[in-house]
Amino acid sequence: MWQEYFKKHLKRKPREQLVRAVSFCNKKENSLDLGAGTLIESKFLIKKGFKKVVAVDSAKEVKKFVEDFNNKKLEFHSISFQEFLFEKDIYDLINAQFALPFYGSTGFNSFIKKIKSSLKKDGIFVGELFGKKDSWNNKDTELVFHTKQQALSLFKDLEIIEFIEEEKDGLAASGVKKHWHIFHFILRKK
Repeated sequence: MWQEYFKKHLKRKPREQLVRAVSFCNKKENSLDLGAGTLIESKFLIKKGFKKVVAVDSAKEVKKFVEDFNNKKLEFHSISFQEFLFEKDIYDLINAQFALPFYGSTGFNSFIKKIKSSLKKDGIFVGELFGKKDSWNNKDTELVFHTKQQALSLFKDLEIIEFIEEEKDGLAASGVKKHWHIFHFILRKK
């Protein structure tokens, strides 16, 4: 599954939402890239001056991208989000582009609390949640989906810089038709 996704996304530019989010960073010491994949966003963060980028992805294919990049500013963890140790008050930016829903519903709110705890004061959290109307939301899925109110409630203790609900028909990376329902966000820890 992930091999096809990575192949399709290998040459894309960094996601515009992350590009905007970096402009809100007051400091650029440490950043965390959850679901780092092909390292496009990790490389972008290094290019934008972050002294250390911690990339987390459990897909075995990602190790090859890390080996090919070979940069001392990148620290890679080939583990699941559930296994990652979220240290307190360490990151100036946490990036999670289309990654959070793959955590699954069990313990999801605690996972978000760990992310928020890992942000420094004024740190930026950028990413997406999937909405309930997304076509992947069915009884067989392990992904997690939210209503707009549930999504906003998760972030009530953070300053909302950007919160955009998107609903459209399109294609998944596999080429299969899909109805997307997404909440894009850029948030700041108060």
